[in-house]
Amino acid sequence: MDRLNPIYTERTECQDCYKCLRECTVKAIRVVEGHAEVVPELCILCGHCVSVCPVGAKKVRNDVRKVKHLLSTKKAVYVSLAPSFVSEFSEKEQMGLCKGLQQLGFAGVSETALGAEAVSSALAKSLYKGEDPMNETHAQRPLYLSSACPSAVEFIKKYQPSLSPFLTELSSPLMAHAQLLKQLYGEDIGVVFMGPCIAKKREADTRPELIDAALTFQEVREWFEEEGISLEQPQMPPSQPYSPPFVPRRSRDGSLYPLDGGMVKTILHRRELAAELCSSVSGIQEIQKALQSIDVSRLTAPLFVEILACPGGCVNGPGCTKKNGTLMKRSQVLSYSKQSPSRGKDPEGLDLFYRWGIEPLPTVQVTEGEIREALAKVGKYSVEDELNCGGCGYDTCRQFAEAFVKKKAEATMCVSYMRKLAQKKADALLKAMPTGVVVVDEGLFIVECNRNFARLLGKEVEDLYETKPGLEKASLKKLLPFADLFETVLETGVDILEKDIRYGEKILKGSIFTVERGRYVGGVFQDITLPFIQKDRIVEQAEKIIRKQLSTVQKIAYLLGENAAESEVMLNAIIQSFGQEDR
Repeated sequence: MDRLNPIYTERTECQDCYKCLRECTVKAIRVVEGHAEVVPELCILCGHCVSVCPVGAKKVRNDVRKVKHLLSTKKAVYVSLAPSFVSEFSEKEQMGLCKGLQQLGFAGVSETALGAEAVSSALAKSLYKGEDPMNETHAQRPLYLSSACPSAVEFIKKYQPSLSPFLTELSSPLMAHAQLLKQLYGEDIGVVFMGPCIAKKREADTRPELIDAALTFQEVREWFEEEGISLEQPQMPPSQPYSPPFVPRRSRDGSLYPLDGGMVKTILHRRELAAELCSSVSGIQEIQKALQSIDVSRLTAPLFVEILACPGGCVNGPGCTKKNGTLMKRSQVLSYSKQSPSRGKDPEGLDLFYRWGIEPLPTVQVTEGEIREALAKVGKYSVEDELNCGGCGYDTCRQFAEAFVKKKAEATMCVSYMRKLAQKKADALLKAMPTGVVVVDEGLFIVECNRNFARLLGKEVEDLYETKPGLEKASLKKLLPFADLFETVLETGVDILEKDIRYGEKILKGSIFTVERGRYVGGVFQDITLPFIQKDRIVEQAEKIIRKQLSTVQKIAYLLGENAAESEVMLNAIIQSFGQEDR
């Protein structure tokens, strides 16, 4: 079921704008019956589609109910709180955060940053010459890619499989922290992560023996609101800085992890490594560009690259609610880190070795013939037809065609094709209509008209129509003496319906209506002086009289007597006589 996935689409709310598809770096979106759906096996859970969807149709699975059940069944449940909490909650809210979580039923609150410190310690040893816990020499392993960000790991494993061997085979900070909590408080405790990361939900799904559930900050705030718990506490005086009651202790530099480059700093704190051999990249697109530029064979010394899926780091994760800029968030994290204890031991005795069990995506080859066939289905038969407008969400028409072959896209997504199709339908309708039809712009220049309209205006205009179909950009003022009626509708927005208009020797029955207020109006006209039109109008009037009399005959039957029946016979005779002439 779609809702079992960490990210899903609420189909009834999807507006078919394709913004999620346009913004998704890995194109993990397919369009089915006009609705954009996340493809779980392709998705890396960066959550960008959730952030950019203008109507909120991309939803995050809510796991609060699951956590409530956990609290009612486990003897003790601990919170693993992401270090980006300092940029999510105000100082006043931070003072009431631990108390609020305890009110919800949690036994204690601990910082995920403690697990980050354990990971940094192991990684620093791995990078330091002669101390490689994976039993590999630096010559054999020229590149190290961090595995702290689950979304970045998914990206490498699925879309850059050639670089998978360079991922550090270490647990994420959350996995390490969950191990630490179970080591301290018992294997039977529950562990619930709270942070800005949607990808942590999949991490919890795949490691249920360590992590019971993962909630976003958005879910946590909604839960507090539901329970009527206010976090804000009176501000402490500057002389008495607030120290949150985290268990088993407060973190040290692990609190830097949510920043781009924060992990690198913690590694350099632990070992004297050349700073130029450590780098950081954030944002999936930037990671993609950076890794494409690395020639592993030319690296003369081991290079460590910290990779984070969210631009700027976890402080900008999709599960955050505060919209402060990155600079402000960065400042808040750095300020909190400065208040942390400078000394202390990193957690020890944890099994940090972990090999992420994510398989690379199977390669589906699309032939040139299939691409050409797909392009032809949206009216593109040559390179000139390929506009590459991006309206469908794909950068090029060929990318769209490839997705079409893979059943991830539909013909209706092609804007230019649908526009041409709509124009063809409109043209066909205009030609088929027995009446004269015209559409003009605010300057009273013709946008479109049919042949019957030109015929109404006389032989000269009809001949002009032959040379210039549609009479596009012709001035209505020069063609029609009653063009002022169009001007009136443009100015007032009030339609003129069923109006008899004398035009030379003709009498036209016309309606002038708004197409787009103040910009476009349309007109429909019929020459009622033509014999067959007159006959139709007499028949129509006769039918109206019959309907009117029959609707009231019961009420006034005693007055009408036989007159009503005689009237009906007479009127029916008129209709039948005209009908017989048509045969």
